Amino acid sequence: MRLFIRICSLVSLFLFLELSSKAQLAFSPLVESVTATVNNEQILLHLRELSGDTTAIVNGQLTTISSRHYLSPGNALAAQYIFQKFTEYGYQPEYQYFNGNRGVNVIATKPGNRFPDKEYVVCAHYDNLPTGQNAPGADDNASGITAILEAARVLNTLNPEYTVRFAAWDEEEIGYAGSSYYVQQAFTNGNDIIGALNIDMIAWDSNDDMLFSIAKNANSEVVANDFITTTGYYQPELKHNFISSSSSDHASFWQHGYPAIMAVENFFDFNAHYHTTGDDISAINTGYFSKMVKAVVANVISVALNQRIEIIHNPIISGNSTQPREASFIINSQQPIDNSVYNPRLFYSTDGISFNFITPSETIENNIKFMIPGFPVGTVVNYYFALQDEYATMVATLPEGGKGISPPGTTPPLTYFAYQVDNIELNDNCSANTPLPIVDNSNTYDQINISQKGFLLDLDVMVDITHPRTTELRLILISPDNIPVTLSDRNGNEGDNYTQTIFDDQAVNSIKQGVAPFTGRFMPEFPLSTYKDKSITGQWQLRIAESGNTNSGILNQWCLHFLFKDQIIGTGYEPYKETIRLLQNFPNPANDQTSIKFSLPKSMNVTLTLYDNLGNEIQSLVSGYQQAGDHLIVTSVVNLLPGIYFYTLRSDTFVITKKMIIIK
Repeated sequence: MRLFIRICSLVSLFLFLELSSKAQLAFSPLVESVTATVNNEQILLHLRELSGDTTAIVNGQLTTISSRHYLSPGNALAAQYIFQKFTEYGYQPEYQYFNGNRGVNVIATKPGNRFPDKEYVVCAHYDNLPTGQNAPGADDNASGITAILEAARVLNTLNPEYTVRFAAWDEEEIGYAGSSYYVQQAFTNGNDIIGALNIDMIAWDSNDDMLFSIAKNANSEVVANDFITTTGYYQPELKHNFISSSSSDHASFWQHGYPAIMAVENFFDFNAHYHTTGDDISAINTGYFSKMVKAVVANVISVALNQRIEIIHNPIISGNSTQPREASFIINSQQPIDNSVYNPRLFYSTDGISFNFITPSETIENNIKFMIPGFPVGTVVNYYFALQDEYATMVATLPEGGKGISPPGTTPPLTYFAYQVDNIELNDNCSANTPLPIVDNSNTYDQINISQKGFLLDLDVMVDITHPRTTELRLILISPDNIPVTLSDRNGNEGDNYTQTIFDDQAVNSIKQGVAPFTGRFMPEFPLSTYKDKSITGQWQLRIAESGNTNSGILNQWCLHFLFKDQIIGTGYEPYKETIRLLQNFPNPANDQTSIKFSLPKSMNVTLTLYDNLGNEIQSLVSGYQQAGDHLIVTSVVNLLPGIYFYTLRSDTFVITKKMIIIK
């Protein structure tokens, strides 16, 4: 592995929750049982043989692989050893030569029976450093090669739907030459690579904290979430953090637009013997190494067998009805779902501890409906869904993370959907000051004062503006507690006017995707759910920033549509008030990198985002489900211009912003 890295995220829980839709890899007793067949003695033997700790038989000869430096004779022996193991496991491997036949990749293929043209690449490099006759490279990267060999052994007894390629790369240490050659050939040939899992150094854990790191980019979220999900199911002792790194073979896939991740030991606890003769078997944490190999095996099987189910659900909104409530979801799955013996279930609870279940009240094709019993005012109802396939090989829950099969979902997930039976009010408020002129190259402000007391559940904003170029307009809503949300920032593709435009988080299309004149409902650039559970009382302000020099316009009208919990006649509901802390970054001012610390009193979905002084998003630092406790993010600011920036921690129930200064 080549080391140059920018750390940009934090330790996080292995559960990533999306509230309305989740195409998830399901839990499978089959995967669990097959993963348990990983032989610890065998994988340790592979590691010892590849790192020269013991002799190995290669081409019928007893030999010692004392070095895998790309110019050493031992590197060729390692390639032959890997080829030999693939053959023993029932494959017909091939050598792929490059760099004038000096470099050689070793590739074994397990064809898919349903989608043979779609391939999942599981890879690791086998060359190592330092130069010289002794370069064991036990961690870097005999550990990764051992993982792909074991995954290949296990998978060959199964019947995957997708094609899986197991690739051992050569010459990674001199610029990812082997993987780069493979990916270039794949791209030229039009190969459909659905994802790549690069395993690089998975055997060092000096403090037994069971942490590993994932390197991903924006195109690789599904691959990363899949690995997190399967690790959570089958090796739950392991926890992860995210790193921003292009320092291994996954970068070759990124260069051609293919989704890929790297799974690697915790970069905050980096191997002290990296690229030295000390990277030998004595420095290996065998317990950690075994768990990481099993995590790789579980992921490969789950993806290859296509054990994926999508459950789409619009969460129930709190309301004042004490009657039964309908909850429904839509299933998208290429595997048949059990709708007879162990049909889908909805589990519900009023104390969050003991759950009852109900079966569907109606099933129309893939649309499943349930009727949750009615409850008195003041009740908070938690619920989750569970279903399994006809063959009882997998179970999915929403929120994900639950287990139990035949019947499904008897082990609940860590989080639930929830709604409250409470006094809910609707309120429409429009400006009394319009119409107002929008002047060239200036700000226009207007206010709506809300006297009603309550806590926000949902907010829509209607804006009607006459202006010849909407690309010159930035629309910002500011709450009574001075929290800004950008509704639209210079959108419209040179068109004109916002005509009765409604900004609604539940809209299908984003305002960024629309074309002026804007008419109908659009998702705002930033979610109005930022204000959820905030008090609606006080002055709400609309700011229109006009950046042109020759155009003017008119704010004809704007309105706020509130759905809120009445503070006066409700049941004593108060928004979430436990201590949440976002500390000042250090150092501040910052030059090359800075650290940001925040604390959460309970596990929840949060985002941490860096903005410039105009409110433009610069970088997403954290996004997803985070564990309760303290979190530290170290991020590079080398590429930022000097000036003032802001970083914002937010969830559905709070927003905290602090200022950061960059100097050069």
